[in-house]
Amino acid sequence: MIQVLIALLVIVVVARLILKGYRAEPVLFIAGLVLMICTALTGWGSVLPKGVASTGISFLDPFEVMRDLFSTRAADLGLMIMALMGFAHYMDHIGANEAVVRVVTKPLRALRSPYVLLFFSYLLASLLQLAIPSATGLAVLLMGTMFPIMLGLGLSAASAAGVIATSLGVAYTPTAIDAIRGSKAVNMDVVEYVVYHQGPAALATVLVVGVCHFFWQRHCDRKAGTLPREIGSAEVTDSGKAPAFYALLPMLPILMAVGSSEMFVSGINLNIITIVLISMAVCMLIEWLRVRDLKSVCEGFSHFLKGMGTAFTGVVGLLVAAGVFAHGIKVIGAIDQLILMAEHVGLPPFAMAVVFALVTLAAAIIMGSGNAPFLAFVELIPQIAASMGANAVAMILPMQQASHMGRAISPVSGVVIAVSSGAKITPFDVVKRTAVPLIVGFVTHTLIIGIFY
Repeated sequence: MIQVLIALLVIVVVARLILKGYRAEPVLFIAGLVLMICTALTGWGSVLPKGVASTGISFLDPFEVMRDLFSTRAADLGLMIMALMGFAHYMDHIGANEAVVRVVTKPLRALRSPYVLLFFSYLLASLLQLAIPSATGLAVLLMGTMFPIMLGLGLSAASAAGVIATSLGVAYTPTAIDAIRGSKAVNMDVVEYVVYHQGPAALATVLVVGVCHFFWQRHCDRKAGTLPREIGSAEVTDSGKAPAFYALLPMLPILMAVGSSEMFVSGINLNIITIVLISMAVCMLIEWLRVRDLKSVCEGFSHFLKGMGTAFTGVVGLLVAAGVFAHGIKVIGAIDQLILMAEHVGLPPFAMAVVFALVTLAAAIIMGSGNAPFLAFVELIPQIAASMGANAVAMILPMQQASHMGRAISPVSGVVIAVSSGAKITPFDVVKRTAVPLIVGFVTHTLIIGIFY
């Protein structure tokens, strides 16, 4: 029991520090080191993973764990994330992401019913995550394109902001960090993981959240006295930086990943990193044919490299830090104690999944990050599921969606701050519009997983 208390104390300290604005990576590194040092000092077990040799000085072995995680994750999972992030940055540079939003939002101008527009706007905004898997990046683009359309049809700024802030509140894209990490945790191909497991429940949840947006935003507008009275024009400025067909380019990695998977063909084995490199080559060739300036196209490659660097300093660093933290919780024996307690109480696997999902939701709201809490806890799930004879996928999926939903309910998250700034309202006004639809979505998604798994 003492191991559980120590782990809980460390988790509370970590949450408080991050809530106060401390950077997540060093806090998680230090927390993991503290837990591993406690394990070494008390003799509760070895801090080293299997296959990792000791430094010869037990006090320094926790740093060997850090080295091992850096070398394995940065070279495999980290490189995959860096490549995808670099590709996303290059899509921004050539205007392809803007083209996606411009093309997809064009049909919205034909709608004349404000709340029907709101429903379909949410569906389209959610669909755009397949091309733009960054919550903040997608929201910023939508604020410049979809937001004026919604205002033009009479919707309040708060209603429009609530819809846009939840565009990645339910995730189902195979290029997202959480999908890649979740599939790795259960030793599954990421396309298989998304298509057969994450996707169906997520799409059903998207419909529920969309319907909830329809009624909740109308209720809030009626209460605030901002119900649409007049139908305005739905005109937006079209910058036309890139041609419309560029909207297909951000989809290349997804199309190639799905098209070369075992679902359609056999004998082809394309790694995600290989797919991204091929996609980059195709996009650079198309850009060269369009601008007819080879030098500028070559210079544009620097945006791909800068994107990779941004991913390393942010996402990959967080990934390794979360791994150190999770390893510390594991080796101190807290997980084994929790499993024994759950078995003693008779807690079923689904109840454990709900507990972890609620913890992840709370952590995401506190931290304002969708990645940090999920990455910190996902590694613990396979061991817990195996010990309880449960389905690891069924325990991971509620946590994964909880992390996205929590981010869109957090007043300190990047996406909420960006949307509130663009809409000229407070982050708490945005959260008021996102909380109810996403909490309903959280309950719906959890029930779907509980019923079908």
